[in-house]
Amino acid sequence: MKKFFNVVLRSVVYILAFILPIVALAAIGFRSTVGLASKPAHWAVVPKADGAALVTKSFDPTKPTVAIVLGNDQTEITDFLIPYELFSASEAYNVYAVAPERKLTTLSGGLEVMPDFSYAELDALLGKSPDVVMIPAFPKVTSSDNQPVLTWIKQQSEKGSFIFSICVGAEVFAATGLLDGRTATTHWQDIARIEQLYPAVNWVRGVRYVDGDTYMTSAGITSGIDAVLHYIARHNGEDVAQAVSQKIHYPSFAYVNNPQVEQYPPVSVTPLELMNILFHWDHPTDGVLLYDGVDELELASIFDTYAATYSTKLQSVSETRGWITTRYGLQIVPRWDFEDVPTIARLIVPGSQARQLATVQVSAWQSKENAAQTVFLHADNPDGFAFDAPLQDLAHQENIATAILDAKRLEYRPGTLLTEGSGWPVWLTIRPLLFGFASLAITIFISKRWHRRSSTHVGGVMDQAQV
Repeated sequence: MKKFFNVVLRSVVYILAFILPIVALAAIGFRSTVGLASKPAHWAVVPKADGAALVTKSFDPTKPTVAIVLGNDQTEITDFLIPYELFSASEAYNVYAVAPERKLTTLSGGLEVMPDFSYAELDALLGKSPDVVMIPAFPKVTSSDNQPVLTWIKQQSEKGSFIFSICVGAEVFAATGLLDGRTATTHWQDIARIEQLYPAVNWVRGVRYVDGDTYMTSAGITSGIDAVLHYIARHNGEDVAQAVSQKIHYPSFAYVNNPQVEQYPPVSVTPLELMNILFHWDHPTDGVLLYDGVDELELASIFDTYAATYSTKLQSVSETRGWITTRYGLQIVPRWDFEDVPTIARLIVPGSQARQLATVQVSAWQSKENAAQTVFLHADNPDGFAFDAPLQDLAHQENIATAILDAKRLEYRPGTLLTEGSGWPVWLTIRPLLFGFASLAITIFISKRWHRRSSTHVGGVMDQAQV
């Protein structure tokens, strides 16, 4: 019996010796991953630089108005910037970012933006509800902090606004009760969860968007492009939608008229995502240069490619820390200036026109001592779609599997795109196993040494007793 107990105890010790180092490594990795989204202490304080100040966007009373809501704390960046750029690029709409208050808020990946108007300011400007209310995804949908957002959306719907959700913004839409009894879709990875939360909605799969005539919902992130272009084609003509598509070099316009698509099988977290979250604790840090005139969708492609894969920490940076105005008038602010930015591996310069628009800033950066390498992702491929270059770079910097997984998360289906890079993160797979086996080997070695010394000691005592 004692021998059996010793065998069981030794087995438990060996199992723990293998598992505990892996758990500890996972805890370190998880903490590092959570830190990717951390904000510097000064993020909400925006000093004026070179006389730059917050400005108000113009209003054309002859155009319909699109209001894109922001969550109280954070909003999914591409969900938000797709309608902001596409409706603006059509030149047929007033396009505004709105929130309960006009205060700095964060887009996923780490980009700070200022709403164009508070709800009260927009109401005063229009004197009526906006023609279209766009709903991107944001976390903690039903929290008390986001209740004013839900209430405002309901009020605008009652006044006649066309309600339009992008991706998991459908969860926000459903939380208002406005989707009850209606047909809707959302991101393939979230649809099962949201379906359980809101069973009164008829959730459908296998489509890029649902046009409900008086409302719309789109599926995964870039499906919002098809949905917005479909709306523009329906209300402004297909030639206008085609022109906007060409401006952004969108390769999948066929979905605009035919939203049918093969649905990805449901999965909450893939093994690769889990490995990136738990064991990719040596995250590189890249800077993202912000400058006046930067394209919104190209900016989104950077933040929604690297940060969302738990592979890279991004730091928004500019020569001086003040207000920056994007191509279509959104006001953003960097987290760092050139003098105080933490050490970065690369400075990514987004935008196909970056070499012309960011010349002064890039020159100032490159003149710094020990300045990190400058990478022009979009400018070196000016005729490509915004997400092509970041996904290709991610495949090269990390691995093809991670880039393919991110393209799938983005619902971007351009066909074969990723050809360069390692096929699988072998080191990421081996690392925890090496820690576990090393700990097990050390434990076995110590156990055998202890057992040998114990046996020798017992044998010596017995010999003395015999003498």
